[in-house]
Amino acid sequence: MRGLLAGLLVLALTAPAAATERRLVVLGIDGLDPGLLGQLMDQGRLPAFRALSQRGGLSPLQTSVPPQSPVAWSDFITGTNPGEHGIFDFIALERDTLQPRMSTTRVRDAAFWSVGEWRVPLRGGGTELLRRGRAFWELLEEKGIPTTIFRVPANYPPVETAGRALSGMGTPDLQGSPGTFSFYTDALEWSPGRVPGGVVHRVHVLRGTARARLEGPPNAFRRDAPRTGVDFEVHVDAENPVAEIRIGDARVLLREGEWSDWVRVRFELVPVVASVPGLVRFYLKSVRPGFRLYASPVNIDPAEPAQPIAAPASYARELSEAVGPFYTQEMPEDTKALSAHVLEPAEFLAQSELVLDERRRLLRHELGRFLEQGPGGLLFFYFSSIDQRSHMLWRHMDTAHPLHAPDTPSSLVEAVRESYVQLDAILADVLERVGDAAEVVVMSDHGFAPFRHQVHLNAWLEREGYLHLRHGADRGARWLGAIDWSRTRAFAVGLNSLYLNVRGRERHGVVDPAEREALAEEIAGRLAAWTDPRSGAHVVTQPLTRERAYSGPAVGDAPDVLVGYAHGYRASWATTRGEVPGELFEDNDREWSGDHCMDARAVPGTLVSSIPLDEPAGAGLRDLTVSILEWFGVEPLEGMRGRSVF
Repeated sequence: MRGLLAGLLVLALTAPAAATERRLVVLGIDGLDPGLLGQLMDQGRLPAFRALSQRGGLSPLQTSVPPQSPVAWSDFITGTNPGEHGIFDFIALERDTLQPRMSTTRVRDAAFWSVGEWRVPLRGGGTELLRRGRAFWELLEEKGIPTTIFRVPANYPPVETAGRALSGMGTPDLQGSPGTFSFYTDALEWSPGRVPGGVVHRVHVLRGTARARLEGPPNAFRRDAPRTGVDFEVHVDAENPVAEIRIGDARVLLREGEWSDWVRVRFELVPVVASVPGLVRFYLKSVRPGFRLYASPVNIDPAEPAQPIAAPASYARELSEAVGPFYTQEMPEDTKALSAHVLEPAEFLAQSELVLDERRRLLRHELGRFLEQGPGGLLFFYFSSIDQRSHMLWRHMDTAHPLHAPDTPSSLVEAVRESYVQLDAILADVLERVGDAAEVVVMSDHGFAPFRHQVHLNAWLEREGYLHLRHGADRGARWLGAIDWSRTRAFAVGLNSLYLNVRGRERHGVVDPAEREALAEEIAGRLAAWTDPRSGAHVVTQPLTRERAYSGPAVGDAPDVLVGYAHGYRASWATTRGEVPGELFEDNDREWSGDHCMDARAVPGTLVSSIPLDEPAGAGLRDLTVSILEWFGVEPLEGMRGRSVF
């Protein structure tokens, strides 16, 4: 008997861990392109990615249709297609009003009782997550598997969880916007007022002092909800390129070209009674000649969140106590300031380095906690750096891009590739710290391609006779403001979305619902035949009607045609806003020079795994979701139609 017990003990100690005791680290690296990754691996510049791929496997990962981040991440989160989860584009359209809105969230209005100039809240508003379906980590938690989900996109407000979650893409700044920077200057080439993504403020340096105001959130306690603000002063050294910022109790001394640490600010709502805290970072561009000071969007302070950014709410505070203040807005790299030429490319890259350094410290903290919590669990951790740098700096390495400059410094030519090298170093640290205690998977939602040519889709619809303008209308009118609805059968708004003007569905619909599907097929066929007369290249290589692209109860909410542009092409900025320019094409002359909102087959994501991949060719995002669940021994839901690749 004693020998039998000893044998059973040996067997128990040597048996593989139960599925619920397994550990998995998933690094979600937005925009990690398999082609560029492979090139750099072949050059020997990514030893950690090479080691991980040799340990398990590497494969392209089919992305969503369309390959937009909120769509792709929703595919991964729910393991379902957009016909199930209901997210089809960054921009959604309210069919009864023809008004655009963000696709993933909706703000609910609060109710107030007015007393003179003040308002007393009677019923709170809030923000509603519109993605349908259950997050896969909820299924893990129901089986007792602890999870930490760090900034996965399309999860704001974060779903209630038994584990920990911090929201990512979709999380606003303190003004309620995707990120609004401030720029203070006395330089005459800048006109005060709003620019895309920010506000330019005119200041005057008098006797060495500039006085300005940092804008905060609207004050919902006051009638008409005026915007709050904090006054501050900047004292400029008379001889040296140095300035001191005095804001609240903080004193920040900066040299030209220097970034500040986080500065805590507080915006008063009701004197003594109520205020809202936030975080801001300053960058002193120049002192003289021409005073120029950048202030980041005011971020929600994780130490005292004014919005629900974490589940449980205490998780954000715990992180802040452990690693200090950090960016909480959705995509913290300030692409808008670069697009507005408030930041130069090198300055944008420096700001992006601040973001990456924060993420590196947060990951080390979360890895330590993950490895100490005992057997079993999932840690998902998200990086945005490659995606945001690829969007903004692609032109510097793309000699065929219209905005490429032949004298581009090597630091910018290599900036995107160097981002891969930096993430390789982070992966190496993860592999070393994890050892044999957990498996590691690296995945991305999509890859990347050049964005050289803008396509004015509404102009094409007009040329083909599907769209008509009101007499004398301004072609630059935004949000479909120039369209004659009585004669228009099709229109476009958003990045990959084409809608039909259906009677009884759209506000001014004219298309018979019985003819809707046939008209969608007709337009998709004509799009497939469209060529660019300048080159003879096809413009749209993946036009799909919603019935061909999706299945599920949300298909009726989808755009009627999904427009997958050819490599190098993308919807114009005018198309995304529902404008109708006179020409069909325009070279892309923006800093935003790399993209992925095109034919999904041209921009697959990436999967690198320490777990051996079982016939990985053709695997997609939803397959990875099912793979993670089944690896932990958890049964996928019926609507999750993927297959395991492990």
